[in-house]
Amino acid sequence: MAPDDYFRVIFGLVAVIGLIGVAALIARKAGVVTLPAAVGRKRRLAVSESLPLDARRRLMIVRCDDREHLIILGAQTETIVDSGFDAAVIEATDDAPRSNPFAELRNAFGAAKSPDRDADRNAA
Repeated sequence: MAPDDYFRVIFGLVAVIGLIGVAALIARKAGVVTLPAAVGRKRRLAVSESLPLDARRRLMIVRCDDREHLIILGAQTETIVDSGFDAAVIEATDDAPRSNPFAELRNAFGAAKSPDRDADRNAA
């Protein structure tokens, strides 16, 4: 092998290792990989829910050690609304009706049916 080939192989190896390092830094900054998650320990801090109030403020429920804290986050301020309440166990409830929201409109305009559709039904 010529010295030019050795240089090309070494440069390729350094470039690939550099790209892997850059991808790792981007993943860490984005929060994809964190040390406690990689080790397998349970995380102590988590965002349970988040709700935007307006363009600048956000209402968040933050869970820390099985206690929840209700916080309003703004552009320059943080306000604790309620602190230290027990973490709620969220159960799936069937409170929402499963009816069609357009059923009332369909029933109200039910007399205005297409004549072609009625003719096809009567013919069959």
